[in-house]
Amino acid sequence: MTSPKKRKRKLNVFRVFLLIFLVLAVTLAGAGVGFAIGIIRTMPDWQPEKLQLAMTTFIYDKNGQLVEELHGEQNRIVVPLEKIPKDLQNAVVAIEDARFYQHHGIDLKAIFRALWINLRSGGIREGGSTITQQLAKNAFIENPERTLRRKIQEAIMAIELERMYTKEEILENYLNIVYLGPGTYGVEAASRLYFGKSVSDLNLAEAAMLAGIIQSPANYDPRHHEEAAKTRQEQVLDNMVKYGYITSEQAEKAKAEKLEYHEAPQTKTEKYPYFIDAVIDEAGRLLESQGIEAAELFRGGLKIYTTLDPKIQTEIEKVYADKNNFPTGSPDRQIESAMVVIDPHTGEVRGLVGGRDYTTKRGFNRAIQAARQPGSTIKPLVVYGPALEKGYPPAFVIDDVPVSFPGASKPFTPVNYDGRYRGLISMREAIRWSVNIPAVKMLNTIGIETGYEFGRRLGLPLKPEDKNLSLALGGLTTGVSPLQMAAAYGAFANQGIYIAPHFVTRITDRNDRDLIVNKPQRQEVMSEQVAYLMTDMLETVVRSGTGTNAQIGRPAAGKTGTTSLPDTPEYRGLKGEKDAWFVGYTPELVAAVWMGYDQTDPKHYLKNVAGGGYPALIWKKVISAALKDQPVQDFPRPAGIIYADVDAKSGLLPSELTPKEFIVKEIFTQNMLPTKVSDVWVQAQVCVTTGQLASPNCPEVKTGVFLKRPGNYSGSIKPEDAYLEAPTTVCTLHGGAGNGKQGLVSICTDPRHGDELFLANIPKKGEEGGCPPQYVKQVELPPEKIPTRYCDLPDHQLTKQTGSPAPNLTARLEVGPNVSEPKVVLQWEFPAGEGYLFSIERSSQGTGRRSLAIVRDTTYTDTGVKPGFTYRYRVIALDEKSNLSTPSNEVTIAIPKK
Repeated sequence: MTSPKKRKRKLNVFRVFLLIFLVLAVTLAGAGVGFAIGIIRTMPDWQPEKLQLAMTTFIYDKNGQLVEELHGEQNRIVVPLEKIPKDLQNAVVAIEDARFYQHHGIDLKAIFRALWINLRSGGIREGGSTITQQLAKNAFIENPERTLRRKIQEAIMAIELERMYTKEEILENYLNIVYLGPGTYGVEAASRLYFGKSVSDLNLAEAAMLAGIIQSPANYDPRHHEEAAKTRQEQVLDNMVKYGYITSEQAEKAKAEKLEYHEAPQTKTEKYPYFIDAVIDEAGRLLESQGIEAAELFRGGLKIYTTLDPKIQTEIEKVYADKNNFPTGSPDRQIESAMVVIDPHTGEVRGLVGGRDYTTKRGFNRAIQAARQPGSTIKPLVVYGPALEKGYPPAFVIDDVPVSFPGASKPFTPVNYDGRYRGLISMREAIRWSVNIPAVKMLNTIGIETGYEFGRRLGLPLKPEDKNLSLALGGLTTGVSPLQMAAAYGAFANQGIYIAPHFVTRITDRNDRDLIVNKPQRQEVMSEQVAYLMTDMLETVVRSGTGTNAQIGRPAAGKTGTTSLPDTPEYRGLKGEKDAWFVGYTPELVAAVWMGYDQTDPKHYLKNVAGGGYPALIWKKVISAALKDQPVQDFPRPAGIIYADVDAKSGLLPSELTPKEFIVKEIFTQNMLPTKVSDVWVQAQVCVTTGQLASPNCPEVKTGVFLKRPGNYSGSIKPEDAYLEAPTTVCTLHGGAGNGKQGLVSICTDPRHGDELFLANIPKKGEEGGCPPQYVKQVELPPEKIPTRYCDLPDHQLTKQTGSPAPNLTARLEVGPNVSEPKVVLQWEFPAGEGYLFSIERSSQGTGRRSLAIVRDTTYTDTGVKPGFTYRYRVIALDEKSNLSTPSNEVTIAIPKK
């Protein structure tokens, strides 16, 4: 029996289509899930609750005036929505997102419209993005691209932003973030760029033009594509009419308006470039010290309040722009310079230039970054300041004679820059003339460690390798900057208080909340008495020493400095300097000026440039202008300062033997005042005829007063005060007579005497003429052969020396308004020529004469006079060879009261 056949089932078309549909659905669903996962995985790392915009930072001067704006690639000035005109808000909505107030982040109608346009064009031509989507793209997407995935991501972010922010907040952020031109973001920056005004001042026509630029700033920039921009503006105005924001009449009036395009005056970095660079550097460090990234300077919308005084800064830049204020450099390289001005009472830097030209933004700033040898400007900081602190008064005497000190490889032998050796001089005179040997000796006396630590307290970047005697002359391992030198001298001007120099006083965020309040610590580094004594000594430098070019007609103190060329083979035979400095201060300001080549070599070095020359003159020009029209102030004198007469050659109280011309008035603290009487002057009997020490046989003897020097010099170099010493030879003319032994006598050998012997006529003090030196011969003769007659030749006779002619002194008074800045200018005529010193003496009511200075010039300016006083002056001419002195006539000057 055969089995029955199975019936064939007909193919169900419906089931087939259903199966295919299900397979496709599953496949599409899987692809969709994969696509969705891809979208989520590639979402930007964003935090919608932290919607932040890169904002422009503002820098202000000490008066609160804006001087600079900082931003990175994006120049953005954030403004609140209430300061943005309603016309501009409406114009942007009308042209960019007409349904902004109706949708919730995405606009489906706009999307379908964009899809239709893109399908017809065969590419992506329109995005259909809402303002919220554009905000999400600009705020959170670093590299926006027109892909479906990116558009979906924008939509997701836009929906989230709409959930977290109001429409007003979204519009405000969008208007502050939107790109509107090269480096210009936000409507405030764009308004300034195109119309030269704040966004709050835009009218309807300008607002429509600005809104039209958003779509394509490159194509709608009205400065370069005015026709296209105008067409776009009209489209914006038509849309505003279409959506009911304005009337047709308003639109037509705006279309007809002629717009003017010009950029608002901007603060140019070139105006104060070196100062702004210093502010950026310091502000960055301050922010990082509080855990804030320094990059916030260019994106955080901060407000930086600085110490800048525009008056001083402008004057510095004016002086540095004038090439006549600088020596001529080499053909291929100019001589560089830098200057810093500080308020010593606050440490605030008022002005700064880091070079003669500004060529590189944030480049090398010599005022801050240069490390140069300070030369003699370091002497107050490591020698005389600490010496005063250890109790050595300005009158302390040091012997300026050649000296050598043992060294590791070779002896250290300091020399004086002018080749002179002045002998016994005070600390005041040593610093006044910037004499090197006394400075080295003084550092050796107080101890190198003492000087080193004092300098460190004043902010100098000294290293252990600097602990040697060359420290006294500025021989440092790395060097110092003008900023460091000005700050160090500021402690003298600030009664012994050191304050670290700084450029920034305060930093706030965009809402004026303090982030940084910069108040550097005040450090007492010396007593106010020590600071005043140092200031008094440094006033002498400016008044009558190496710094006279810095005189400004009001109290000023300072120090010059130069550094020598290296002692290496390539510089042998060259005469010049490596660095030149002047650091000075008034009661109000302290400033340092450096000058030199960036790189010194045998072809590039300073020639005949001293710190008292160009640097002092630059200091004078800037500080004079800075203090113009300000009342004259004296350096405040603390309690415990006294004045007393002392012997200039010992620093002790004058003795009965101290010559009047060596009695000077000096300044002390009570514990510095000497109690001992000077013992450096002695009496000795000398032969009137020969001027030598008297022998028992000299017919005429007188008693003289002589300087008893330490006697620690030898060789051909004698100190300049050696002429004050007593003679060391017993009279050679009368020494042998009457003792039966041969005596050494001086005979005139002029041939006209024939074989007859005559004693030579040798001039003694107060006489001139006599036998010419070539005819004077010393011979030994027995007593019975010694002639008794002196040379009788008419042209060999002695005459009484009439002394040097008296100087003819004149004086004039110079005063400023209301008898401010009085000074007495002394001038005298003196025909005797070289070889004379001039001692300037002054007396006033109730005081005796005091020596103000000893100079070689025939002019002197006394700035130490006060209104309401009468002063009497005379000048004494001192013959260095004969030790004779001749006083001038006396002049009287009355200073009127204010």
